[in-house]
Amino acid sequence: MRIIFVSTFFAFAMVLLVSCLQSCNSNGTMRTLYIPPNVQPDTIGPEYLHHVSQIKYWDRISAANRATNFAWWDANGVVHEMNEFYDKIIVLNFFGTWSAPSLSQMNILDSLEQDTNVLVLAVAMKERVRGGMAVQLLDSFARAHRIPYELLTGSSDFSYTYGGIDVVPTTFVIDLRRKITATFEGFATKTKLLEAIASAKAAE
Repeated sequence: MRIIFVSTFFAFAMVLLVSCLQSCNSNGTMRTLYIPPNVQPDTIGPEYLHHVSQIKYWDRISAANRATNFAWWDANGVVHEMNEFYDKIIVLNFFGTWSAPSLSQMNILDSLEQDTNVLVLAVAMKERVRGGMAVQLLDSFARAHRIPYELLTGSSDFSYTYGGIDVVPTTFVIDLRRKITATFEGFATKTKLLEAIASAKAAE
């Protein structure tokens, strides 16, 4: 009887293990993470943007004025790192969906995406939910505001690599050598951002 019980338990455990291995691959995990329940991807129009992700990992804190490299998943479960966009000026914005100045800042960031030499990344801070739920919240936010650039869920641990984020919005302009050439705490006008981007380009 003991042998039958042990054999049955072992078989059940193997079925669970195989099931987990099949469902816990990176693509499967990311699909459930990115697509809210009962929502089908829209491959025709902008209603479902696929620009919402979580930060996967980041390097140790960089030297002074150096931007910390970090990675995120895209909507297909593919991992990208900031440093792979070696030919682009990075505009890294820390924001909160609940912050009115952040919303005003993001309206300006929208227009920067027209510059093909600039990559805009926005990291959400202090949201009321975490993990996959934060991704779903940001997805709804991105669709409502038709945000065309990458939105990432952040954390206080990650923000420490950029000196700690006490104010949202906080925006960094990062040149091709991954040096932080400008920092704006609070709302930054389009003129100031364009000037900072131009300076970052001229520094190369």
